[in-house]
Amino acid sequence: MRPEDLPQFAKLLADVLAGYGKPLPEKAEIGTWFKQLSPFEPAVVRKAFEAYRMDRPDFAPVPNGIVARCKLLDGRPDENEAWAVAITSQDEHETVVWTSEMAEAFNLARPLLATGDEIGARMAFKDAYKRLVDDARAANKPAQWSVSAGWDASRRAIAVKKAIVAGLLAGPQPHLALPNESGLPAEKPEGLKKLHEALAQMEDKNRQAAEQYEAQLAEEEKAERARREALDQKVRDYLAAHPEARYGQLLNTQEKA
Repeated sequence: MRPEDLPQFAKLLADVLAGYGKPLPEKAEIGTWFKQLSPFEPAVVRKAFEAYRMDRPDFAPVPNGIVARCKLLDGRPDENEAWAVAITSQDEHETVVWTSEMAEAFNLARPLLATGDEIGARMAFKDAYKRLVDDARAANKPAQWSVSAGWDASRRAIAVKKAIVAGLLAGPQPHLALPNESGLPAEKPEGLKKLHEALAQMEDKNRQAAEQYEAQLAEEEKAERARREALDQKVRDYLAAHPEARYGQLLNTQEKA
């Protein structure tokens, strides 16, 4: 967060604490909150507060608890997800969008893969990746996503487009512009015409793929909101029916549900 995010953060903190029957803390305490959460984006901080509210409905949050959740919400995949993405980079036709930790861990595992020991390579990758992620989170480093471009231009364009839509990449990557694969010299008008036509067709396919991906994300977000609303309602109903319930009993009830 940046200094200009402080007013919105103070409002968010006030809303969260009000749900626990707590007043907004003094200015100095708000400053402590803001300082500890400043390495994270406002959207991540908001998600962390929401995650805390769902996990701990009866204990007001403290800065360290929200910081811990922010680190877990930094967008880095877990070890198994990271390996599933990284292993696709073995296919030189595929374009991979991965984090710096994934790339570094996979480079360490490559020698084992070269010998045919995929199980050993996966174990080495997961160990290295976990260590690298733990170190990055301890230093409050945000996830850094980059593109490892494959040879297949169509797959490359789709992979980059999906990463942009998902928010992993900030914007178009100029160095990944599609090359002239028409086989015709660029200076010939007919060659340029065919190239432009091919690019137009590719852009249309990429746009359709992006639209489908956005629709899928919207459906997933809708389902997640519904799930959270249902769980939240269960918590409210239970507390209304059992005002004497303690936190351990509440957890057991939620798990059985």
